[in-house]
Parts: sequence; structure tokens; C-alpha cells
Amino acid sequence: MNHEAAIEVEQLVREFRKGPRAVDGIDLTVSPGEIYGFLGPNGAGKSTTVLVLTTLLPPTSGRASVAGYDVVRQGAQVRATIGAALQEAALDAILTGREHLLLQSTLQGLPSEQRRKRSAELLARVGLTEAADRRVGGYSGGMKRRLDLALALVHSPRILFLDEPTTGLDLQSRAALWE
Repeated sequence: MNHEAAIEVEQLVREFRKGPRAVDGIDLTVSPGEIYGFLGPNGAGKSTTVLVLTTLLPPTSGRASVAGYDVVRQGAQVRATIGAALQEAALDAILTGREHLLLQSTLQGLPSEQRRKRSAELLARVGLTEAADRRVGGYSGGMKRRLDLALALVHSPRILFLDEPTTGLDLQSRAALWE
């Protein structure tokens, strides 16, 4: 495998027990700095591939590396290098947006003096400064999605995985995300 590639996949297969072969022998190489997107119909294996590349599902066969790390043997290193906003946001309704970001920055090992600053920067970036101290249970779907995106960016990852990142966003939020 090419260790200079950001993502490299060879003959990746993911088959579910008593279920479909969701990923069927794909090959791909993504260079550093490149934006790469999967397009296809529902059920084509796009999200399953992202789950394998983010170490949340093991491959049935084949090989995959992210930032030069094998997704099976070096999962911790992969996870330290990436950010991910998957289809479903895993947010706690009781926490505020700011508390989510402070917790995530702590889990990602940011020094304590940087946590509040980075959280404030990201809240502003995704347009949630005014709602930062409200419980997430009261957020709209679009606000939750924007918070999830901020959480994926908290540790300035080298590689960012976005699985349907604009789902639930209004036109203004969608445009701001792409900007």
C-alpha cells in the first residue's frame, strides 16, 4: 500500500451475517488534500464503507489504511487522526452545545487552556454562539447537525469523514457548511 495516500483501500469487502454484501471489493486511493465523495443509491454501501474506514465496523476482507494506519491493526491511531460526522449524530439531549464541545475537546486531549477557546471558535463557525448554553434537546435538527460537524472538527483532524453532512440543513446552513 502507498503510505503517502490519505486513504487507501484494496479489495474491501464488508458482508453482514444473514444480510447483504454491503461493500463488494472496492479499490480507491485518496491523496492528501483531496476531496473525495461517494455517490450512489441508498443501500450501495457508502455509509458502510465510511464505518469501516473510521474503524466502527471491521472489514470482512481486503485492506484499508487511513493516514498510513491500518484500520484493523491500528484503529487507535486512525481514530486519533480523523474527525467524523456520521449519518446519525450521537448527542446527549441534556448537555448544552458548549458542554458537548468541552467534553469532546477533553476526550481528544486538547490542553485545558485551549478547550474553551476552540469551543467558542467552532460555535461561532457553525452559527451556534447564541444557542451554546441551551440544552441540545431543544435544538432543531439543523442545529444538531451543525453541532455534530463542530464536534468532528474540535481536534483539527488531518482527515475528515462526512456522511451525508447536509442532511437536515436548511439552504443557508448548507451553503455555509460548503463555504
